[in-house]
Order: sequence, then C-alpha cells, then structure tokens
Amino acid sequence: MKFADFADGFRLELANREFARSAMTLLAARAGGCDSGPFWVGYAKLEEFNAPRYRAAARRMKISFEPDWRTRTRGWLVGHTPMPLLHELLRIAYPRTVEYAEDIRRLKDAGPPREAAFLDYMIRQDLQVRMMHAALIGTASEATALVDEFIASER
Repeated sequence: MKFADFADGFRLELANREFARSAMTLLAARAGGCDSGPFWVGYAKLEEFNAPRYRAAARRMKISFEPDWRTRTRGWLVGHTPMPLLHELLRIAYPRTVEYAEDIRRLKDAGPPREAAFLDYMIRQDLQVRMMHAALIGTASEATALVDEFIASER
C-alpha cells in the first residue's frame, strides 16, 4: 500500500475493509456448505465485527470515507467467484494479504498517537493471514475458532 499520509492510507484501509465485508458476506452465503465454508463464514463474521469499529475510528479522526463504485464492484465480483475457483482465489490472495499486513504495520506507525488503541486493533488483523493459511492447508474449520477467539478478546 502506498500512501501520501496517514489519512490517505487509512482511506485505502477503509476501502479494503468494505471490499472484504461485501465479498466475504456474499461468499459466506454461497459457500457455507463446502469444505472451505467455515473460512468464508468466519471471515464475514470478522468483517461485520470490524465495520463499526473502523467507522467510529474514521469519525474520531475526521477522515471521511464512502465506498466508491470500484470498491462495491470489486466486492460484488469477488463475492461471486465460481465455487470451483475458491481455493485458487485463496492461493492468490494469501501472499498479497501477507504483504498487506506489513503495509498496515507501516500505516499504524504513521497514525496519530491518540488512536494507539485502535491502531493496535487494526494490526491485529493479521488474524486474516492465519485464517487463510488454515483454509489453504485444509483446516478451514479453524478459521471460525480463530475469529470467535479474536472477537471474545476484543469485547
């Protein structure tokens, strides 16, 4: 993720979270019964949990964000990935997500100190990397437990 300043980078992160929420909600509804179903269901649950926290942080930091047509379209398209291609989607997304987790750490370092608690929460999203890894190695059911543990620890 390249960003000019924290606000620019955080808008990119907000767009990514909205894309993921949209796509994962669609995939969870479609793939619930397949082997990787628990991963998609867990990921959708995580993004629903994240959404109000990210929106509240954006309001506190006075960073306006409204998903544009590209974000909505990308979420819809990925959310309608054909079922036989879901494993391939994960295989392609995994290394990008690992890199993105590093970008988020850099974004955190550029963030306002008064938002330290939220910024720490934001980088704990590397949970997605562990979830993807579990799904890729055939233990997608672990993703749901990881999300449930994460949500319980954040309440």
